[in-house]
Amino acid sequence: MQLLSERIRTMTEGRALSVLYSDIGPEFYDKHGGWKTYDANELVIPSTKEFGDILSADMLNLKDAEIYINEDVKNLKDEFMDGKDSTIVQLIPLHEELEWATVRDRHLARCLKLEEAENFGAKVTSVNGWGYVLWFREYQSSALIVLRLREPPTDAGMRGLLQAALSEARRSGLENVKIWSPSERLENVTGIKKVVREDALPSLYLRLLVVKLSTYYL
Repeated sequence: MQLLSERIRTMTEGRALSVLYSDIGPEFYDKHGGWKTYDANELVIPSTKEFGDILSADMLNLKDAEIYINEDVKNLKDEFMDGKDSTIVQLIPLHEELEWATVRDRHLARCLKLEEAENFGAKVTSVNGWGYVLWFREYQSSALIVLRLREPPTDAGMRGLLQAALSEARRSGLENVKIWSPSERLENVTGIKKVVREDALPSLYLRLLVVKLSTYYL
């Protein structure tokens, strides 16, 4: 890990951004490479939960998801270029990463003799704007894991996305929907408090020499 962090510094001339997800606790990578755990919280929603007053959501297949990922990146760029004297880092899944999760999902479904999934997200649209959610299935922990949630402007839209994820979790025989690094608004809408994650801890290696605005899109 120390050799890897040194290589990253060399390749980026002292500017480095790297993220990994640790299942062996927050201390190991901090001690041996410099990756520090950041916001290791999650919201766990039982798949039996039902929300009322929702905005209907449309399910997304793999091809549909690519359209909204690209639109998400475009909107992030517009939102971040506001002249603030700060550094903003926003991580969202690439379409290729969602494709990998799709292949993994379908392979595990075949091994477990389950129905293969066709839906990997959902989106809502209203006169005020839009939002979407992407997910993958973690059969070992019986959870639908949210990869990306772009919060829609209305709470009814948020509940619509959550309900779509819960319905998909039930269809896949999973017990929970898990959302990493939830916002305060998400806690208020669901009525559920975030808890500390015990696995897949997000660890960030960040070495920036730039003080002024530097925006990174992944």
